[in-house]
Amino acid sequence: MLLYILVAPFLYLLSLLPTRFLYFIADGMAWLLEHVFRYRRQVILTNIRNSFPDKSEMEIKQIAHDFYGHFADMLVENVKALTISPEELMERISVPGVKEVFQPYWDAKRNVVIVLGHCGAWQWAGLVAPSLIPQRLFAFYNPLKNKHFDGYIKRTRSRYGMHLVSMRDYLRHVRAKFSDVSSLHFFLFDQGPVNVKKAYWTTFLHQETGFYYGPAHFAQEHDCAILYVGVKYQSRGKYLATLTKVTDDPKSMKDSEIIEACVRILEQQILADPSDWLWSHRRWKRKKPL
Repeated sequence: MLLYILVAPFLYLLSLLPTRFLYFIADGMAWLLEHVFRYRRQVILTNIRNSFPDKSEMEIKQIAHDFYGHFADMLVENVKALTISPEELMERISVPGVKEVFQPYWDAKRNVVIVLGHCGAWQWAGLVAPSLIPQRLFAFYNPLKNKHFDGYIKRTRSRYGMHLVSMRDYLRHVRAKFSDVSSLHFFLFDQGPVNVKKAYWTTFLHQETGFYYGPAHFAQEHDCAILYVGVKYQSRGKYLATLTKVTDDPKSMKDSEIIEACVRILEQQILADPSDWLWSHRRWKRKKPL
């Protein structure tokens, strides 16, 4: 409680600074994280080495260096999310063809599952979405243990209409009915599954990797179209969100086929810009059961 009281006002005041100045702060943060605190350095280097076995050590370290810059930018972008305006968001994230893609689902009262990975300004994607499309928006997340900071995260990410749903409430949510209007359900699907026996296992970035079936099962149960959203770095503070249709008919595919299709899109996004993914995440700490 005391930590929250001390930190929350500081973060709010920091978020009022111009975004370009926050990126100046991010430069210093990146240097400190990489060279002083050496934040999860071994985790980051090991993840990159295993994912790119053909790259030289110099190339591996360059990706890690670039990652620290991206990670620091992500931290200040999270802070800026407290006060950033819808107008600035739309200047910073371009989503070509977004209305043409989503309007037919709205007209048909059709629900949509949005799948995305921890790439680019993924945290800003949920903030800008309500300004671009008419759908009701939900995003699943894992609550923080500290209820005060958890409330902070919920308030930040739901400022413009996104409804955050705790994974603890997942079953209650999936049993709800969404037939009154078209709804979008966001899944950050590249987190490691807790229950490895119920995960989908495939080769991802040269490693045996588990993914949870949540997006596929939800889409099949509620007959949702599935779209992959890739938020790609263009220049500092500027991102391009691309929409890739996975399927309009999830019941015609196996759940494993749906997840495999999403994995391959994510993998191509990472290969195109390796430093833009969250390499500090201990993605491969769980192994496939024998």
